[in-house]
Amino acid sequence: MFFIEKIRELLCMNDEEAEVGHVLAAEILRDYDIRGIFGENLFASDAYDIGLAFGTVIGRKNLKKVCVGYDCRKSSDTLARNLIKGLTNTGAEVISLGLCHTPMMYYGVYKLNLDAGIMITGSHNPPEYNGFKIMLGKDPFCGADIKTLGEMITNKDFIEKSGREVVLNRTFSNYVSDIIEDFHFSSDVKVAWDIGNGTTSNAVKAITAMIPGKHHLLFEEMDGNFPNRLPDPTVAKNIEYLSKFVSYNNFDIGFAFDSDGDRLAVVDSSGHMLFSDQILEVLAVDFLKKNPGAQVIADIKSCNRLFNTIRKSGGIEIMERAGHSFIKMRMKTSRALLAGEMSGHFFFKDRWLGFDDGIYAALRCLEIVGKNKGAFNNLEHGFITPEIRITCDESRKFKIIEDVKRKLKREGANLIEIDGARVTSDQGWWILRASNTQNALSLRIEANSADDMIKLKEKIHHYLVNEIKNIGEILKNENA
Repeated sequence: MFFIEKIRELLCMNDEEAEVGHVLAAEILRDYDIRGIFGENLFASDAYDIGLAFGTVIGRKNLKKVCVGYDCRKSSDTLARNLIKGLTNTGAEVISLGLCHTPMMYYGVYKLNLDAGIMITGSHNPPEYNGFKIMLGKDPFCGADIKTLGEMITNKDFIEKSGREVVLNRTFSNYVSDIIEDFHFSSDVKVAWDIGNGTTSNAVKAITAMIPGKHHLLFEEMDGNFPNRLPDPTVAKNIEYLSKFVSYNNFDIGFAFDSDGDRLAVVDSSGHMLFSDQILEVLAVDFLKKNPGAQVIADIKSCNRLFNTIRKSGGIEIMERAGHSFIKMRMKTSRALLAGEMSGHFFFKDRWLGFDDGIYAALRCLEIVGKNKGAFNNLEHGFITPEIRITCDESRKFKIIEDVKRKLKREGANLIEIDGARVTSDQGWWILRASNTQNALSLRIEANSADDMIKLKEKIHHYLVNEIKNIGEILKNENA
């Protein structure tokens, strides 16, 4: 333990915090990953401690092989080096992928049959964020497991043993060849790919060079400052350039990714950005033609039309709480082969390995467009809002949800509580939940008519007027 502490002292001397007695910030330990702002509540020494704690967890299970990758954010390399030091000081054998997108880390764990995996990434968050997505075996390491890591770090409950780092060079080329192996693409398609200066760049360049069609890449240079747009592609204003490019140049479809490549947004040929549940609807209809009776999972924020379409197409719909870790666990317990959520994560165990991979989801969409160029055009949806994100202090957001649920129960509302509050009434439905990746509340509303949308917004205003000062303005400005 003396050796471990001396290493940590050296890290702290070079860390931005340089603070004696620093402890891991509790707010960065989230439900399905670890995420914070580098230099504010996340530091290099935290990465070292996380490595020590997770290395201890797997060591006590007689496991040791851990795959590690990191995205292109400015802080990622520093966090990766310190994480790896922590892991190897507990006896772990680190399989280092270096700079890569998150699905390639997942791929490495699956294909190499490794014991665990960690990806350093801020995902869809702004440039100052970073964090850790963790796997134990092929399962997400989340919830109580992450809280346990925090307790181990607080108690300095670590083992001390010598490990090593191994660098693998063929994982990238294997990923590229495997991901396109089972596809049939049309040469008569024009596709725009918005990399957003993220870490999918190398993979998308390699893949589009090997498949038919006309492919144009936007913002393809990796840059952790994300100079051309913010990393979240599911926010319409972040992909305005892609939308205009596709429409102006008469392209058939456009794809956009977040910084680490596990999220996908789609723009149709008119430049209109689709909701993720609309994308999943098209994917589900195509999937169920070959897999009648199969289960399809969608998150609780998804619209009623999607669940109805799954049933009408001969499938079995499953509603699950939001979050890639929870979706993956439900896929395992339900044996579903397809899943998706409103945040742009899509999961395929049909012809792929079961994890969320934005590039693979884009290729499935591209295959469908090759058979039917209008497959993603003019998709119906009713009176429905996008996901509305309401900035909210981390310490308040869960309390607000509980207060709203108490009010709803007192009034006898038709309430689903698997993730926040989803309320169904004669006017339609709405959902309010706490984001697990941002300091925000998430709200979505679907109404039966324009008048019903007004009524639902009035009800939501009633529940939140004392909680969110500007809720009236937010609801007024959000179009259905």
